[in-house]
Amino acid sequence: MHFIIVQHLDIEPAAIIANVIEAAGHQCSCIDLEHGDKLPTKANDFDGIIVMGGPQSANDQDDVMQTELAWIKTAINANTPMLGVCLGAQIMAKAAGAEITPSPLRELGWFPIFHTASTTDDALFKSMADGLSVFQWHGETFSLTESMTLLATHPDVPAQAFRLGNAQYGLQFHIEIDASIIEQWIAYGESERHHLGEKSIQQLHQDTQLCLNPMQQFCRQMVKAWLDLL
Repeated sequence: MHFIIVQHLDIEPAAIIANVIEAAGHQCSCIDLEHGDKLPTKANDFDGIIVMGGPQSANDQDDVMQTELAWIKTAINANTPMLGVCLGAQIMAKAAGAEITPSPLRELGWFPIFHTASTTDDALFKSMADGLSVFQWHGETFSLTESMTLLATHPDVPAQAFRLGNAQYGLQFHIEIDASIIEQWIAYGESERHHLGEKSIQQLHQDTQLCLNPMQQFCRQMVKAWLDLL
């Protein structure tokens, strides 16, 4: 199978997601929007789409974001399998009719996510431990529409993961990363560093030692389950 990765920033790659797909014998091609790559004419020419994170907003009015939103909406309507991560999930949500708004809590670092009524019956999320700590790096969130099945939640930021079609999933959090990517984001994110402060950044590093491996294990299980759906 052939998958396309839509990347918005060099330091936000598909990482473990791509590793699992390629280890299963499939091909991944990256569209680097940061450096001017253009989206393919047809979104359904691929077996699946992975839409990654970035500093942009799904509410941006520039031509690049508006083109991507329209492209993703076409892919959703065509039932093309899809994984959206952070900004990618927000783009999926907006394309499905949701609103993108400031998050009631600026989630930066490690936060637990919890089951919903639909978690245990879902092919991808049934293996997720209730209260699994995942890495968050965002300041916006999305509303939930009737077409979205909520699969993971948090008391302060309810919209954490959703399903649209049979194999179309959006994840507000990052489970694809490793420790080096976290360090790149801290170095890149001046606003995030200022918001956290030195003490919270130190705590983030301590939490990474405890939380990274279980999250990565879930990521591998989830991507394998996604491939099985296809």
